[in-house]
Amino acid sequence: MILKRLVLENFRQYYGVNSIHFAYGAEKNVTVIHGENGSGKTALLTALIWGFYGRELKLPNPDFIFNNKAVNKCSDNHTDLKAEVQIQFEHNGYSYELQRRLEAKYDYDQKSLTFPKNKVSNQKVELTKTNLNNKQTTKVRDISYEINRILPYKLHTFFFFDGERMDHLGKKEAYSEIRDSIKRMMGLELFDNSIDHLNKTIVKLRDEVSKNVEGELSQKYSRVNELEKAKSAKKEKLYELEAEVSAAKKELSSVEDALRDGAETRKYQINREKLLESISSTKQAFDKKMKELGFLLSRSGSLAFSSLAIKRFERIAQKDRSEEIEKLIHPDLIPSLLSREECICGHRIDEEAQRYLTATQQEVMELSETKNEVDQLLFQLSGWDVSRDNFYREIRRHLMERESMREKIRVYEEELREIEEHMKSNARNIEDSKQLIERESSIQKAIIETEAKIEHLKEALSEFKKEEEQLQKELGKLSKAEERQHKFQIALASANKIKETLTGLLKLRESQVRTELEEKIKTTYAKLLRKDYTISLTDHYELLVTDSQGKHVGLSQGESQITSLAFIGAIVDLTREYQVKEKGHALDEELKLGNIYPLVMDSPFGALDADHRSRVATNLPLLSEQVVVIVSTSQWRGEVESATQQRIGSAYRLVNHINDTSGERTEILEVY
Repeated sequence: MILKRLVLENFRQYYGVNSIHFAYGAEKNVTVIHGENGSGKTALLTALIWGFYGRELKLPNPDFIFNNKAVNKCSDNHTDLKAEVQIQFEHNGYSYELQRRLEAKYDYDQKSLTFPKNKVSNQKVELTKTNLNNKQTTKVRDISYEINRILPYKLHTFFFFDGERMDHLGKKEAYSEIRDSIKRMMGLELFDNSIDHLNKTIVKLRDEVSKNVEGELSQKYSRVNELEKAKSAKKEKLYELEAEVSAAKKELSSVEDALRDGAETRKYQINREKLLESISSTKQAFDKKMKELGFLLSRSGSLAFSSLAIKRFERIAQKDRSEEIEKLIHPDLIPSLLSREECICGHRIDEEAQRYLTATQQEVMELSETKNEVDQLLFQLSGWDVSRDNFYREIRRHLMERESMREKIRVYEEELREIEEHMKSNARNIEDSKQLIERESSIQKAIIETEAKIEHLKEALSEFKKEEEQLQKELGKLSKAEERQHKFQIALASANKIKETLTGLLKLRESQVRTELEEKIKTTYAKLLRKDYTISLTDHYELLVTDSQGKHVGLSQGESQITSLAFIGAIVDLTREYQVKEKGHALDEELKLGNIYPLVMDSPFGALDADHRSRVATNLPLLSEQVVVIVSTSQWRGEVESATQQRIGSAYRLVNHINDTSGERTEILEVY
């Protein structure tokens, strides 16, 4: 979107008709508007926001929309009054003209103007669009939809922003705003919306399937829908908790740095950090030892109950052998006698004796085999006694080591409490240090509690996943009773497959966008900030700033503003690249994911020193096709004017007439 022209009529300080033509393009793309404090700079920014969205004004006296001088004049002349904002802009091959106005009618009975009570519902809005190729003009019916399609209301603070809130992007509460904004601007919301739509379709299809079947199948589909809702809620909660932990750890790091730097707490804090590290490592070793103990019990725990069974088997084996021992002879004896046909006593063996000996030989072989098996089993069981003794020794060793670690943790924690008491005692007369110590303890407790909640949520999600997988297997096995049900199941399977594909594409695309955006932010940040800080964008869309040692740093107001500007400038530059060419993804050109966005800034230099003013003023015009700078005259003179001189396409000065007897008014004068 490119802003072309803004026309104000009797809006706030602006009496009569005032207009601004905005510069844009590759070279002369900067519009400068400067004036003294109170001349209507913020009202000018607000006029753009009100013109596009018609929301309540975020200004002092938000109901005061009509210009005072115009009110007085119309009251004197007994005429009606209107306050109007007109915006001309271009977007994706169309030229738009937007008009939004409020009207006050003169009441001849009351002899005064009657102002609309509801400043939102009484607005009159018109929007026309003209195709730049064929010049065909149409009147837009759903104006709100069209405006939000071009520049969603939730994104307007990124492009129409004032210096007083530019530092908000580095704060915890802005993470979700940043995430949603990136998704919208980078085309990722298209995938999100498609997946959401598919989820709704899948739920409807499951309901339809449930209506056409009885009993078990219907119940299982209902349960799958319940799981989907529960998973979605827990995933959102998990994301929020992970962001809370990350923010808390950042704050904890800052508090620890402050304690380490404090003269009263430095010596204690260093020892305290060593103790905390020792406690953490010992607890990790303790957890590892518990896992080893659990593994040992699951692998060899049965040995503890084997003693009685082995003794009973030995008694049975001894009894069986004692009853049969007299029958056991060497298995080779009888075959030898039969081959010689002569007994060991010297008598000849007749046919009847041979038959008896052959039957006896078979019995001997069976008894011999049984004896060998019993002996072998007894030999194996005898090894269980050794294994059981080793098992008990290992258990005792693990338990002793566990208790030793538990005792270490107890001692460390006692020492830690003593140090913390010393810190509080030494800092008793220094309120800041005392508050830091108490705050640190509070943050640590909150982190522990939140991490426990995170683990609980992850376990619940894991259980949901197992149950869902099992349900899907069971559903696949159930027969399809009717043709209608069969068709719905085919549609349901297709919808699930498409959802899986889109989810995979979203992950791939989001990873690509986050990587490219982070590189763009780093490059922009290095140009805007004088210090050698590094900025990164986490998986949760946090903007993290670290020093050369990799430590988190606390930013001044000016540095926070620069951080926000780097983010906004980088994302505007990246969307512009997507708009002019395909950016590494086959879908970019077809889906038209890129876009052109303006940067309209009110007082962006107030908290910056001279060097940073020059850096920002020099580099921001390189990131967008259109930059509008609204500044006080004092901020404009000097570094900003010098840095942007070659880029200025148009310039205006706001002149405030406060001595006008008929009411205050501001005039917009073109100076370039």
